[in-house]
Amino acid sequence: MTDLKNKVKQFINFFFYLISCLVIKKKNRIVFGAWLGDRFGDNPRFLFEWLAEKHPNEFELIWIGKPHIYDQIKKIDNIKFYEKNSLQGLFKSMTAKYAFFSHSHHDISNLNVFGNCITVQLWHGVPLKRIGDDSIGYESPNDFFSNFNRNKMTNYCFYISSSQENSNKLLTAFRQFSITADKILSIGQPRNDFLINQKDFTFTYKKKLYDLFPEIKDKNIITYMPTFRDKTANNFSFKLLTGKEKEKLTELLTKHNAIILEKNHYAETGSSRATLAPSPYIKSLTDVPFDSQELLLASDMLITDYSSCYFDFLLLDRPIIHYAYDYQSYGSIDRGFYYDLEDVSGGSIVKTEDGLLESIDKNLTEPNLHKSNRKSTIAFLLNNEKGISNEEIYQRILRGK
Repeated sequence: MTDLKNKVKQFINFFFYLISCLVIKKKNRIVFGAWLGDRFGDNPRFLFEWLAEKHPNEFELIWIGKPHIYDQIKKIDNIKFYEKNSLQGLFKSMTAKYAFFSHSHHDISNLNVFGNCITVQLWHGVPLKRIGDDSIGYESPNDFFSNFNRNKMTNYCFYISSSQENSNKLLTAFRQFSITADKILSIGQPRNDFLINQKDFTFTYKKKLYDLFPEIKDKNIITYMPTFRDKTANNFSFKLLTGKEKEKLTELLTKHNAIILEKNHYAETGSSRATLAPSPYIKSLTDVPFDSQELLLASDMLITDYSSCYFDFLLLDRPIIHYAYDYQSYGSIDRGFYYDLEDVSGGSIVKTEDGLLESIDKNLTEPNLHKSNRKSTIAFLLNNEKGISNEEIYQRILRGK
């Protein structure tokens, strides 16, 4: 029965795609979405906001998502919002000339209604973890609808990348979607334009955090942002430390006048979402609509495991620690990695709680400890991040130059 239901869904999707191929497109209409409609964020957000500011009257800018994100965007001038899968949202999507995604058409609509639309896969960061066709154990379905979906319906017109090395990985990760080198624009990411161009205004974003947590004012901000796990579920959280480790952490943070902000992946479950006991040293942003890029700007240090957010953070030239407590199992059971973490870490790598606390102390004391490593990783994976991605997208895609 499940297989039959899937076939029916595929047929409906196929039908609507064919219909959308026949629909006349409005030449200045652009639709955006991100993270399956759940978030107003990532690369689509920063391109969306840039266009609203720089070219407010040139395009009809439409964000499509779930109702709960409307409050985050309603104050932006010259934009429209429609609910994902609503009739209006489907009509606007079907008649748009351009569509920008962070993941897939599911960011905007459960139905692929983007036939003859210029579709742009902005993705959501430079991958350390394997993605798409490169993921460990990934096997694509081999039937008519699935093959047509990959080769026609999800045949993106453009991709963006941060470097030639990043482009090489996109060519293998999206190989079933008819990707070719000429479809990739190695121009950096809109979300990194924001980091590069706002780097000198860090206090603005610290102040936004002070408004949420007045008690953290003038403290060193250590942000912990772990990755999402598909299969492994052994999630670390500072708030679960007990006994001597908790005492050591408290002493360490007191010594450096620091606090820890935890922001877990929005889809994460399990121990990482355990109830946060009141603490003057550890605060949770997991369920607070605080943009990740703004949080990176406000942070003095980043702790992660394997999240690609650390590649973005490299552009700020601040300390990074990888708490790689399950490096072997994650690499062999979950997604797998493109690179040895030692080669592209841009910072410290630790595998025990004691090592983590020692590394926090050392990096706060010597913030330039891994400066050369940060530079070499940027040169390898982020060398086309120049802070002009939005302008390049505007010129090359929206103006066809």
